[in-house]
Amino acid sequence: MGQIRTAMLSLLQVHGGHTMQRVAQRVRFAGDLEALWYLRQDVLTALSAVDGEVAARRQMRQINRLFKGGLPGSMEPRTHHRVHG
Repeated sequence: MGQIRTAMLSLLQVHGGHTMQRVAQRVRFAGDLEALWYLRQDVLTALSAVDGEVAARRQMRQINRLFKGGLPGSMEPRTHHRVHG
């Protein structure tokens, strides 16, 4: 859990600003792995506002991998498959 928290905080610390600080504070005080899992969206939103959504999703990919095996199956990161029709 510490590794995930550190990874999330390091992404946020690259940028300044009130929103980043607020999200970082929530990450810092998250009580468990599940809380960190749900904070991913806040981190993604904050990063998207600065770097754009594509870059933010790319940065979050590594954090998503860190959750693998640590959460109940229904909460695991899913691999998205594009459907070509």
